[in-house]
Amino acid sequence: MRIPINEIFPNPDIPKSEKKENSKTHNKFKKNPVVLATENGYVLLAGTSKISYAKEIGENSIECTVKENINEQEKFELLLSENYHSSLMSPMDLGGSFIKYREKYDITQQELARRTGITPGTIHHYESLIRTLSPKLGEALTEGLLTFKEARSIADLDDHDRQMEIAKPFLEGKLSSVYVEKIVGRAKIASMLTVDQIVDEVVNGKKSQALIKNENLARTERKSNAPSTELIENSILKIAGELEALQIKNIPEYRRLKLISSLRILETRLKYSLTNLNGGFTSKYNSPKSYTNRVKV
Repeated sequence: MRIPINEIFPNPDIPKSEKKENSKTHNKFKKNPVVLATENGYVLLAGTSKISYAKEIGENSIECTVKENINEQEKFELLLSENYHSSLMSPMDLGGSFIKYREKYDITQQELARRTGITPGTIHHYESLIRTLSPKLGEALTEGLLTFKEARSIADLDDHDRQMEIAKPFLEGKLSSVYVEKIVGRAKIASMLTVDQIVDEVVNGKKSQALIKNENLARTERKSNAPSTELIENSILKIAGELEALQIKNIPEYRRLKLISSLRILETRLKYSLTNLNGGFTSKYNSPKSYTNRVKV
């Protein structure tokens, strides 16, 4: 339904933005503006950016989705979508709103994503600002000293002290946010390295002498010790048993996403190993078809 713009009134629940609207911002909200019909006109529920863009290009009316009535949950969902797509709320406040909504209505990140059109990964990143990010870094994000990309990447680290160490060069303006994901990823698997060593490695491509020494020692040990298939078999059976006993419903959602990431890495390594093992057998017996019939993986 096409409605005159001067009959659409702002929603008092939507925060006012002091930022000037970008002409491309309206594309973020792909649907028509959503309005609630009242006796005095239409109250805007979602689509602030599209309304602003229509005014900017001189339109007097705009195509809208009109609702005659709406419950509190639907209103909350539209408000979350509006605040996200129009960037009207700070990341910390938005993360808190996602958590508040999900706790109030007891739904998962996936269900909230379906209801709002915001991806589960995005919801997870915003919630991690509240659940796992150091409060000091949360304040730095609000004050504009950290970017959202930097904050949500650093929030993947569990230890607040380590977060502060990693954040320091970004807070001081010594590093661009383009490096933050690689630095955090390296920090996760190289806890023995200092931040300076990690930065030197990621930015300048230089490995620390201590790390080179450890890698050489590990390489020497691998050469001198033949791999124990029995140990590998036992480890695989142990992991399989633990996965079977795993109660998914008891795992916090942000932990579940990390577990999924780890399992995908394991899946890749398993496929690689199975391919090599199957290849070894087929080359030995020179009969790929007969081996496939004998062994089912």
